Amino acid sequence: MLLENFDDFLFKYTESEIKHLNDASHSLSKRYQSIPMVEFENRKLFQFSFNSIMKNHSICVNKESRFTYIPEHIHTTIEFLYVYSGECTQVINNKTIIMHQGDICMLDTNIPHSINYLNENDIVITIEMRKEYLTDGFLLRLGDSGIITSFLMNSLSRESEHNKYLLLKNTNSSIHQIIKTVLYESYFPDICSDQIIDSSIVLLFCNLLREFHDNSLGDENGNKHKIVDILKYIEDNYSSATLESTAQYLGYHPNYLSSLITKSTGKTFKELLISQRLSQACGFLKTTDLPVSEIAENVGYINQGFFYKKFQDCYHMTPADYRQLCRNSNH
Repeated sequence: MLLENFDDFLFKYTESEIKHLNDASHSLSKRYQSIPMVEFENRKLFQFSFNSIMKNHSICVNKESRFTYIPEHIHTTIEFLYVYSGECTQVINNKTIIMHQGDICMLDTNIPHSINYLNENDIVITIEMRKEYLTDGFLLRLGDSGIITSFLMNSLSRESEHNKYLLLKNTNSSIHQIIKTVLYESYFPDICSDQIIDSSIVLLFCNLLREFHDNSLGDENGNKHKIVDILKYIEDNYSSATLESTAQYLGYHPNYLSSLITKSTGKTFKELLISQRLSQACGFLKTTDLPVSEIAENVGYINQGFFYKKFQDCYHMTPADYRQLCRNSNH
């Protein structure tokens, strides 16, 4: 099947959809009888692990069946839910989220949610990822280890209990095409399909990072903070930024800004600034032959000893060892 004809395939009724369409009682599929239920926050929920589907893979892609609903459940995977066509109503931690074509929702593991009844025009795509897939190695593949990238990834992959999800509205056509490619390669695997899917996921994240600048982070209480503008300022002014200068530029009181950053990211302003400076230092070490002392000064550290200490605390090696490691990996 050609990729340009793939939409016709997606809208064609599956065997499961035909069964649901002819079931006037709207009962759940029999497959739920084999899905385990777990005790979660004093209620019984289905637990989806996808182990039998994913097997040795880190990712699986699926089109959700129409003419039915998905009861409240949790995942052992991270889920990307994309509205390919029509709309989708989710209930996440008892909060109703109405999504339309082009919207994407990224849910962490163990977030209770359900999906309401899907109609004929509602094509909903889910991408499941093992949590370990979102590691520092994946961050390096994005080619950007700045604090905005880290914030997006850590919102879904950090170990602490945080009950957060990311909701991006009306994403661009590039994201639609990437997800279409991932879905196509999953349904019609061929030579190098796994590699195409893996590379497409990296492209997906790169595009999501662009989209993320104009969106907000939501939590279970519905709180939203425009934190990305703050992180962007720190990224752009890492060598000279202070809490006071950042607050003045963005129109905040320094105390309020400090509290907002900590609440939204789990890190202090100083920690974020150090993280960004060290990320930039890594870039210089990888791509230039500049002396370490000059790199330290370029990223905002006059005291070279302090730079060395912070670098070793973060990467558990000296800047020179890091540079050598990067060069060895390129040979």
